[in-house]
Amino acid sequence: MNLFLTSSANEVMTDVVRHLPLKPSEYNVAFINTAAEPEPGDHWWVSADKKSLTDLGFNVDEFTITGLNSSQIEEKLLDKNLIFVAGGNTFYLLDQTIKNGFDQILKRKISEGIVYIGSSAGSMIVGKRIDLVCTIDDKSKAPNLKSDGLGIVDLALLPHWGSPDFKKEYGDGFSDMYCENVKIIPLSNKQYLWVNGINLQLVQI
Repeated sequence: MNLFLTSSANEVMTDVVRHLPLKPSEYNVAFINTAAEPEPGDHWWVSADKKSLTDLGFNVDEFTITGLNSSQIEEKLLDKNLIFVAGGNTFYLLDQTIKNGFDQILKRKISEGIVYIGSSAGSMIVGKRIDLVCTIDDKSKAPNLKSDGLGIVDLALLPHWGSPDFKKEYGDGFSDMYCENVKIIPLSNKQYLWVNGINLQLVQI
């Protein structure tokens, strides 16, 4: 298991590459932009994350899993040795991930050793709870969602912690976060969580 869970990948990628077993140019990246689909306007954060990867030398194939079946997703991933899931609406992303079987594919790929990098929503879905920050995302974009998270890692991430852009949303939703029996990690835009096997390392840039 080799996961790099970020709030804003573009702000920490230059440090993340130090811990990768291969050079960036040796990675074929499945860059999944699904989470941004229900968000209006310019998806600048997706563009910023993709640019950070291409600037570092990664080979990036950007696509969405929406509308694909599991066989089509498997085909897209055949030549990939890194999966990157960008941010947006976490509820929508998790819903799409489960609908087409990407959740099971992802769990298997990670157990087989593929590198996974998440940015914001892409980081949150691999945890146990995405509902602790429900004031940030619009839950109505996934009204039939039956899961709180994939549970690949035994914790819940709170991305963009400390950012003035999300101060009001976190304040409004504090009662949802105030709970026991779940490991909660607030993650600023200048931090990432490196999950290397059973070891967790919170890295500050």
